[in-house]
Amino acid sequence: MPNWIYPDFGPRPQRPLFLCIISNSDTGKIPGLSAAGTSPALTDYTPGADAELVECNKIITMPELPEAPGGSPTPAIVTKAALNLTGIPSLFVASGLRMKPAVPYVELGGLAGNDIRKQSAVDNPQGIYERAESLGRKLAKLSDCVFIGESIAGGTTTALAVLRALGYSGNVSSSFASNPSELKGQVVKEAMARAGVTQGSLKDDPVTAVKELGDPMMPAAVGLMSGLKGCKVVLAGGTQMAAVLVLGKAMGVEGDISIATTKYIMEDKTASFREIVDATGRPYYYADPGLENSKIPGVQIYAQGYVKEGVGMGGASLLAGLYGVTQKQLVEETDRVLMTVELPKK
Repeated sequence: MPNWIYPDFGPRPQRPLFLCIISNSDTGKIPGLSAAGTSPALTDYTPGADAELVECNKIITMPELPEAPGGSPTPAIVTKAALNLTGIPSLFVASGLRMKPAVPYVELGGLAGNDIRKQSAVDNPQGIYERAESLGRKLAKLSDCVFIGESIAGGTTTALAVLRALGYSGNVSSSFASNPSELKGQVVKEAMARAGVTQGSLKDDPVTAVKELGDPMMPAAVGLMSGLKGCKVVLAGGTQMAAVLVLGKAMGVEGDISIATTKYIMEDKTASFREIVDATGRPYYYADPGLENSKIPGVQIYAQGYVKEGVGMGGASLLAGLYGVTQKQLVEETDRVLMTVELPKK
């Protein structure tokens, strides 16, 4: 095992697949809540642009490179670097996505998520779940190990709301260096009051928790986990994917399921990643991408707590390490990806 991946993952997958769910939620447009875009209006474009960057190193449908207000580029650059270095195939899956990417992807349908303070969050989560489960059954015949990432603005806030409804008291992370925990807590409080939900009151009704307080990524991820029986499933993400693990447990989804994230999430003292995952009884892994060694300031500051995770960055980095890529190679390729990505012509 490389010394930048912890703990021992076990045998290297023979036919791995990197999959990423791209979704939208109006919760992500609440000012100050998400750093997935330089402005709230651009968060609708970010997931599709992430897909374009990973699939063809171009940004086609978004007017600029997806980045945080502080100037940090999307974590898709690290995911792209890891996949470049390993040759592992990728597949993007849209669930409740407004702005479609200009690259091939699988469409699960569904509407974009609503602002959880104002109305029910997800229209027909059961339908999304069932279509995702069907896709999972197909993919299980093609791969022995599927890593599932996500790109959705505002996803840590909807994760917090669902965790509260299911009775969990842990905190979620943030793509900002300074976690707007107070704002997230207030949004969740308003949403739970609107839905008539109290802490733990939906612990036996996870589908309603998603419908009222979640986002369209969640039923897609749990449906895929359920359909991928007989296949190793690794959720690639931080506290959003930890909330998906919790949902999976509440819905009785079984199988060889774990989660992989970044060192930056593990070091986030404002979040409860370990505690949430430990409560599900599932194993976790993490990778240290070493981005402080980048030659680009906007990438270096990942190591200071900016962005931290997203677009399956931790899982993709872990996969790269399993396939013999060194941390130095990953950092150099990340820099190269960022410097060569093709932006829209103005």
